[in-house]
Amino acid sequence: MQRLKVAIVGCGRVALKHLKAINYFNKSRKNTDFILELIALVDPLEAAKNNIAKHYKGNNQIAFYTDLLELFANEKIDILAITTPSGLHYQQAKTGLSNGSHLLIEKPITMNAKEAEELLELATTKQLKIAVGHIYRYFPIMAQLYADLKEGKFGKPLFGNVQVRWGHDQAYYDQAAWRGTREHDGGAIMNQSIHAMDLMHMLLGEPQLISVKGAVTTQIHEMESEDLGFGIFELDDNIWFVLEGTTNTDPSRPEASFFVKYLEGEIRASLLAGKISFSVIDANGKEQRTSYLINEIKETVVKNGFSYLKQLANPHTGIYLDLATSIVKDTEILADGKSGLTALQMVLALYEDAGV
Repeated sequence: MQRLKVAIVGCGRVALKHLKAINYFNKSRKNTDFILELIALVDPLEAAKNNIAKHYKGNNQIAFYTDLLELFANEKIDILAITTPSGLHYQQAKTGLSNGSHLLIEKPITMNAKEAEELLELATTKQLKIAVGHIYRYFPIMAQLYADLKEGKFGKPLFGNVQVRWGHDQAYYDQAAWRGTREHDGGAIMNQSIHAMDLMHMLLGEPQLISVKGAVTTQIHEMESEDLGFGIFELDDNIWFVLEGTTNTDPSRPEASFFVKYLEGEIRASLLAGKISFSVIDANGKEQRTSYLINEIKETVVKNGFSYLKQLANPHTGIYLDLATSIVKDTEILADGKSGLTALQMVLALYEDAGV
């Protein structure tokens, strides 16, 4: 059993989702060859670190640090989880890789493509792993669908449509000076829609981007970045998808919805106010939702035990399982650094066409 030492840099709300996953894997679990130990928290605010530390269920002591240089001067870290503002990801990830740590980077991987490419090259050189927090890939049945799509079960992908209506009021952007800025956060496309764009790209078979037509605007918020954007994406092999992304909707009803049409079937999925729904239609026009759900439950129990069923509501547990397994067994990561780079490139291409 390999003990993997984890440090989290950035102790905000997202860090609590990471902590839930770390707590779950803080003891031996079925068919896993690792245990996760949270050994350090990095944040300039003492209160933020205390808020995370009080929820940790492990028996070991957690060390507090104010920056990564102090962390790596005192600790050997197996996994560095980066949950800071997006504009800080590149330098923090580079520091982690340079000190021999595998990475879990919240989306987006960086704010520009050259920096992301540099991180991937450095990780390859140092034989380290990068996972990106594109959590939609770890929603129930998505791994099943991905495997079936790769085997050609639904035939050639034709087109898709994705809508992200993830409302925020002005107070959300006012709570920190970096929110809504181009340098450190981005707007409705870079911040709120990149998850959905990544999943859509996966469901379409991950074809190469050919071109994009983009438009963005700021309608109702006082912020530097956009609160509404649209994109029409042309992908290789005459595959297309259309994106709508906004934060101008009701904050109590966040929504992400998907439709994908294949030559021999179609997929619909949505997340609305915390509730997930989906439909999978096969070549004969028959609904396969129940079949996929039953298979998901069976495979989860067989592979990870009954206790893991409760973790399906926290996709970060799936990311940690994927990353830790990859570290121990050298397997591929579903949301790896390359997919993170591709999602970033699609966002930047939309921005460029929109004149940002």
